[in-house]
Amino acid sequence: MPRRLIVPSLRRALAVGALAVVVVATVAMLVALSTVLSMRDEIDRDTNAFLGEQRTADDIVALTYRQELESHRFLADPDSAHRASFRALGDEADAQMRQYLFHDLSPAARLQVERMKETHEQFEVLAQRAFDLAERGEIAAARARFPRLDSMTATLDTAVTGFLRARLAQRAALLAEHRAVAARVRGGLVLIGFALFALAAGLARQLRRQVVVPLEQLTAAAQLIRAGDAHARVPAQHYVELRQVAQAFNEMADSVQLARETVEMQNEELRQSLEQLQDTQEELVQHEKLSAMGQMLAGLAHELNNPLGGVLGLAELLRTELSASSDPEMRHVASSLAVPLEREAIRARDLVRSLLNFARKATGHIEPLPLAATVNTAVGLRAHAFVQTGKTLHVDIPASLHVLVDAQKLQHAILNVVNNALDSIVTGSGTGLTITAAAVGSDVHVHFDDDGPGFLNLKAAFSPFYTTKPADKGTGLGLSLVQKFIEESGGSVAAANRPNGGARVTLRLRRAEPPTAMLEEAAPPGSGAGDGAAPAAPDVPDARPTLILVVDDEPSLREVQRRLLMLEGFDVLLAENSTQARELLSRNQVDLVVSDLRMPGDIDGLGLLASLEQDYPELAATALLVTGDVSGTAAGSLPVPDARLIRKPFTRTEYVSRVRVALAQRTG
Repeated sequence: MPRRLIVPSLRRALAVGALAVVVVATVAMLVALSTVLSMRDEIDRDTNAFLGEQRTADDIVALTYRQELESHRFLADPDSAHRASFRALGDEADAQMRQYLFHDLSPAARLQVERMKETHEQFEVLAQRAFDLAERGEIAAARARFPRLDSMTATLDTAVTGFLRARLAQRAALLAEHRAVAARVRGGLVLIGFALFALAAGLARQLRRQVVVPLEQLTAAAQLIRAGDAHARVPAQHYVELRQVAQAFNEMADSVQLARETVEMQNEELRQSLEQLQDTQEELVQHEKLSAMGQMLAGLAHELNNPLGGVLGLAELLRTELSASSDPEMRHVASSLAVPLEREAIRARDLVRSLLNFARKATGHIEPLPLAATVNTAVGLRAHAFVQTGKTLHVDIPASLHVLVDAQKLQHAILNVVNNALDSIVTGSGTGLTITAAAVGSDVHVHFDDDGPGFLNLKAAFSPFYTTKPADKGTGLGLSLVQKFIEESGGSVAAANRPNGGARVTLRLRRAEPPTAMLEEAAPPGSGAGDGAAPAAPDVPDARPTLILVVDDEPSLREVQRRLLMLEGFDVLLAENSTQARELLSRNQVDLVVSDLRMPGDIDGLGLLASLEQDYPELAATALLVTGDVSGTAAGSLPVPDARLIRKPFTRTEYVSRVRVALAQRTG
């Protein structure tokens, strides 16, 4: 294994040099300070000890003289109190002398202490003998011993003085030793100062050679490059930091041209991004226009329901009367003209209803919905596009499947997926789209399978603004909006490429149970739907014919409803507004009221219903409302249940079924 080359670091070298200077200076200062403080403390202790010893010596001498005084007093007056005072003073003097034994004394000083003790003991012995003689009455013999006591007191004073001289000599020796140590400390500090100076000089020289000179080289190279010399370079350096600076400088000189090219390329990318942003802005503006146009078309679709209802009703009546004719030619006209006219009118009605349902504003309300009907509503808007392009669109969803969703958001999501699939099929030479659904546990999976080219980038399929279409064909928001709409309803979306080619988009929706009471509008029991036959009339206990009041401002719709009801055997009264309706109600015994919801004038269908609730509550309880406003009725904003609404355009079966259910409720 090759040995790794270690490059010296300027930062580390400077740090080590500075640290060495600081450490050496700090250690020297601490040693010198510690030595000086130690010597000062020792001198202070020795001085204090000497002063204490001197005071003790003075006390010893004073106590001895006081003993001598007490001895003279005893001789003058042999009293035991003087003798006791003498002994007490002697004990105190002995105690003072014993303190010296605990001090750090030189041999000469300790010898003087021994002489002091010995002299004092002899002094006390001599005094005790003189006291004994005085007590026996030998006063003269006792007085003869006192000169010796005075001599011994002087000798003790001399011994104390000798002790103090010995201690002074010891202290002088200690001071001399401290001076020698201080001289050595000063010498050491001088040597350390020279060493620090030499170290600082070496560091300065090193900084000059390794830092200042490379910086001068860097400055010179920068000036050359500023002057236009692109070949100027900085030589390799010793320390890693300066080597990195030199390398970065040289790389900067090499990359000047590359940076200029990069800036030009980024400017080009910015220009393209601005163009793309402008295209996206135009797309958004176009979407706003389409949204406004969609609202206008929704309003137009509402208005189309009235004439379309007349066309569908008249076509069905025409087909019924011509089919019942005995003339073969009339029956041929019914099958060749009236039936296609009725079929196309129904197709137009379903298209308008799908448009209205799709254009309805999302309420954010999540509710159980029949999946098949919801899918068919959205798919119906694009069915003709599949026919025009020659592609197939197949929907196979069980009618029993219900899901928990917001209806409008689900329809928008389905329409976006169908649009993407159609674009993919057309551009990729596919044949068609198949929509299936199945319950999986507590969910329902809706699959959109096409045989187009599939997804080029699955990871980016749901990313906003990601698209493989040309700039004028799409914005890349379709599938991202699908994901947003479905997730807001508590579901999820997945995309995959099919093994045999094509793409699959799967919507996972929450499964719901179908409502317990569902009105089968298309074919209620006994309606005879599918063959054009009218449902059977309910049993009416009254022999009087059933009288129905029809209120509608459209003459064609009034006529259609009159003919439909008369074909069922009912008597009919017609009114074009609420005022006429109330007049007819006041003069006739009406069994059922069928009124248009929106009518001109002060009182519309809701106003008429309110009037019925006040004056004719039995009629109000079964009154039917006819409306072409699918969005308003589906939102639950009307004070009547859905079973009492007839949506325009209507077929004979749908209309008569509602009427008979209402009459059955009234007679029941």
